[in-house]
Amino acid sequence: MTSLTDNHLSPRSARGTVAAACASLVALLCAPSLARAAEVRVFQLPPEPLETALIRFAVQAGGSVGGLPARGCAGTSRAVSGSMTPAQALAALLPPGCGFERLDATSFRITGRPIAPAVTPTRRFETETYAPPRIDELVVTAEKRPELLTRSASAVSMLSADDVRALGGKSFDKVAAQIVSVAVTNLGSGRNKIFVRGLSDGSFTGKTQSTVGLYLDDVPITYNAPDPDLKLADIDRVEVLRGPQGTLYGSGSIGGIVRIVTARPDVTTASGAVSAEGALTQHGAGSAFFDGMMNLPLAGGRGAVRAVFYSDEYGGYIDNPVLHLSDVNHTRRTGGRLAGLIDAGDGWQLQGGYAQQSIATADSQYTQGHDGPLTRDANVREPNSADFSELGITASHSGSAADLKISTAYIEHRTGARYDATGAFRGAGGSRTGGAFDEDRRIKLWATEGLLSSKGPGPLRWLAGAFFSYSDEFEAAQLVGVTPPEPARSIYQRHDQLSEGALYGELDYDLTSRITLTGGARWFITRVETRAGEFGIAAAPVAPMSGRLTDDGVAPKLRVSYAATHDLLVYAQVQEGYRAGGFNIPAAAGGGTLEWVAARFKPDHLWSYELGAGLPLLDQTLTLRAALFHADWRGLQTDQRLASGLPMTVNIGDGSNTGLEAEAVWRPDAHLQLRANVLLEDPSITRAADVFPARRDIGLPGVPYAMGAADVRYRWKIGRFGAEAGAQVAYVGASYLTFDGGAGNAMGGYASGRVAAALTAEAWQFDAYVDNVTDETGNTFAYGNPFSRTRASQATPLRPRTFGVGISRNF
Repeated sequence: MTSLTDNHLSPRSARGTVAAACASLVALLCAPSLARAAEVRVFQLPPEPLETALIRFAVQAGGSVGGLPARGCAGTSRAVSGSMTPAQALAALLPPGCGFERLDATSFRITGRPIAPAVTPTRRFETETYAPPRIDELVVTAEKRPELLTRSASAVSMLSADDVRALGGKSFDKVAAQIVSVAVTNLGSGRNKIFVRGLSDGSFTGKTQSTVGLYLDDVPITYNAPDPDLKLADIDRVEVLRGPQGTLYGSGSIGGIVRIVTARPDVTTASGAVSAEGALTQHGAGSAFFDGMMNLPLAGGRGAVRAVFYSDEYGGYIDNPVLHLSDVNHTRRTGGRLAGLIDAGDGWQLQGGYAQQSIATADSQYTQGHDGPLTRDANVREPNSADFSELGITASHSGSAADLKISTAYIEHRTGARYDATGAFRGAGGSRTGGAFDEDRRIKLWATEGLLSSKGPGPLRWLAGAFFSYSDEFEAAQLVGVTPPEPARSIYQRHDQLSEGALYGELDYDLTSRITLTGGARWFITRVETRAGEFGIAAAPVAPMSGRLTDDGVAPKLRVSYAATHDLLVYAQVQEGYRAGGFNIPAAAGGGTLEWVAARFKPDHLWSYELGAGLPLLDQTLTLRAALFHADWRGLQTDQRLASGLPMTVNIGDGSNTGLEAEAVWRPDAHLQLRANVLLEDPSITRAADVFPARRDIGLPGVPYAMGAADVRYRWKIGRFGAEAGAQVAYVGASYLTFDGGAGNAMGGYASGRVAAALTAEAWQFDAYVDNVTDETGNTFAYGNPFSRTRASQATPLRPRTFGVGISRNF
């Protein structure tokens, strides 16, 4: 963990980072291009219905394929096995009467004509005939088997790597608004919570398991920790699956899942990329960003390694007049990934890797007091940090009747935060001039999953899996005298261990050529053990506490889908999500005598009912997807704060949400893309338990009744150059920070925008953008410090208007 007292990033260090990034850029950009190898991949494709075969081909080729239905092209595919180019594999796969057009190295469109000669691949923007993959060609795997996005009978959205780049998506929170029904809090980098479909359990992070499961490839990377804010560097796509996913993903997916899919090592081509960017923020300091990637094939095309590295520095824009400091909230993020892939023969493939990231923020980003819109009157600086690492390996086997995938990973996640606690804990001798509350969390998570899924023709498809995870978490809180310096005193220490085991399965059966019935279930068992002690500031001695609880059950899923036409798909679905219970530390640990909190909180469960449809139009260039949903949440868990500022978890009552979500993407040609989404919902507490103040007329914390976004991109040619221009806008409706509302807890009700442009020549790209075009000052999050909320309103403004330029090169 970065020191809580020594991690201030000065403007001088920012200039040093910019200089170092520029020096590295010059060295890498001047390096000779790497030699390119033949585009050979290993394919294992059984005979099966053509549409299923093409989805499997797209996954193994690392590309996209579409165009069905095509006149005269139907039936069962031919078996393909061996090392070959994607074009050769597709030619061997297609039955008689089918042909294809090659759009680039890995993108194809099926036709009814004889197989066409291969077209030499072109770089992005190089010719007027370039076309990005059509909407009907995009493949997603969020439901643990590949399927075309437009034919998916589930509420799933996807952003490709190109989408993320165009949106300026350095992190998930920067692109979340362009994914329907997704909201993110704004406490700071590495400290935020993600909500999907308005299913909010509160704005604070504590001992409740996250409502949204966050996955890096096939592995869950959080339990109750906040989003680690991994940089979206060298990724393939981001997938969001909305609604509870208890059957396939288990506990902690009540709202849905977010899956970051990284770019796989490429066994065919040696390649690399490097980019550098600088930005200036009005009323603040400059920022600098640098990242690079290198891919090297090994063992004659049977394996490859891929390395990614990055360093980001965000300049601050909050001033502290009490301490006479400017731009205090500098943030530095550094990290990288190393991945390897090898074809072990006989249908086996091994992929493993290591990811590491560190975030150090010199001070919080909320405002407080009356000294100006971008100021905070704190007596103590509030640094925070987040360190994340993951080591994982996946073994997969493509068999004649089924595919097998086994994944295992070890994750460490450590966070540290300091809050200004001046005037707090007075009964325990807290400082009246400069006191701090220091919080340190260390989380270790092991997760292993095995998945077996059917393949081949026939009306029945199935998958079966087993999952086990073990989480070990240690948390310590201290009261520290800063001015004048005083020895630290323990407030509490706690140790939590949670184990979860599960067996699950899912069946798809085609009742007719148009109607498919899907059923699934997950049997699970969870075990929680908690020990806590070192209550050093309690007014009277408090004995150490311990507790243990076990919960088990079955989470079912039922869905029926109807293909009204080849393009129109309608589905109805019901499924359950759940979370384990846990324990609280005694309220007396905070030094008070009047507060009370339940010793434990119970598991909560959510049932979701959904009716959805997907409709591609205009020759697959426009797709509309919408869903009407209702969620019934029993025993809603929430993390809240006692009057002393200490955390507690309670079952606040029952909740519900009814809503309508819709998204549309239009790509009429190779030049234009327009995307839009909207969410209208009614989140609420339907029954309030008598354990914490809650109102039934203000919704759930941190999620508005309405939100939406849109973005547009246009590409064209300027002589030998390719050009791109884009704009995006997002609206977030009003909401409240807490369940009990109040004027000081109001937030949201603002819109923000971004414009960007890019110029491409050969392997070079030059970018320019403006973030927060109108310099909107809306309150994104009405919170920053639990100990000073009672004396002053808190707000977290958007980063002021920011101008940026960047340069990148592929080689």
